[in-house]
Amino acid sequence: MEYLRITRDNIDAEHVCCAMSGKQALAKKEWLKRRFDEGLIFYRSVERGKCFIEYIPAENAWVPIQADGYLYIDCLWVAGSMKGHGYSNDLLRECVRDAKEQGRKGLCILSAEGRKRAFLSDAKYLAHKGFMVADTSSCGIMLM
Repeated sequence: MEYLRITRDNIDAEHVCCAMSGKQALAKKEWLKRRFDEGLIFYRSVERGKCFIEYIPAENAWVPIQADGYLYIDCLWVAGSMKGHGYSNDLLRECVRDAKEQGRKGLCILSAEGRKRAFLSDAKYLAHKGFMVADTSSCGIMLM
């Protein structure tokens, strides 16, 4: 699979993969544009809308976490039809490479055990990839 890095220079011409359309998609692009100055990185498959990863220095994460020195993964998503081909591994590998290049302590992401929650990554997959639970909120959301 080939991947494309979405940047300030190409974002207006590119699809950003989120489950949004119309005005929501435009608002998401504007939000992303503001985050590029904060270190946001966005990679997606060249096949439109099938898989992507979006991450940023945790100090600039939009969620209320304390993880200075880490990269925070906003979203890691692979469409159902694309699962089982190693694409999430490719995207995570790029994120790890980038974290090492930046001298980061590691990666962090939000997840939840039990029932699937919208916009949170699968805890079992993350544990399989070496992520460990660092903290859990009272509502069951985990910082891994």
